[in-house]
Amino acid sequence: MRTPAPADSLRAARALLKLSQREVAAGARTTPRSVSAAETDETVFLETNLQLVDFFVGQGIEFMGETAIGKEVVRAGARFAAPRDRDVGVPVKRSFQAIDFAVPFRAARALLHREQAEVAQAVGLTVAVVQNLERGKKSPEPHELLRSWYETNGVEFTGWADIATGRFYGVGVRWAT
Repeated sequence: MRTPAPADSLRAARALLKLSQREVAAGARTTPRSVSAAETDETVFLETNLQLVDFFVGQGIEFMGETAIGKEVVRAGARFAAPRDRDVGVPVKRSFQAIDFAVPFRAARALLHREQAEVAQAVGLTVAVVQNLERGKKSPEPHELLRSWYETNGVEFTGWADIATGRFYGVGVRWAT
């Protein structure tokens, strides 16, 4: 049975892939309005949500969460799919999407459904610094401030570094509790 994804997970998946709602709509064969509705907890057809899930899975995204029948999904989130075993060879690792930085700040912001200016003000950084950190540019002190702020606000970062490839696998975000 296919499981629909919560709005926050859909937003995080789109942020990980750095796609617009229009690009996701085209890829999932739906409308930008349907993508917007699904990302904001508005009522959408189950089939529309599953079209979005299928699109993201096809792009290498893995949705996370824990649930039981009749219960809400907890610890929901999204990440790039990764090898189950970190000790697999480089050829296997190359079949998965990997990125050059470990902390997907843009996806964390999407999970929280916040604007860059809101986050910058809350953390005490400029919008330009938040934008640079979201692009993967690392500045140690602001990086730690922003990461700590997201973690304090319930975001858990996922993923692991691979020395052989110098890349990060399974990078994503989820709710900590």
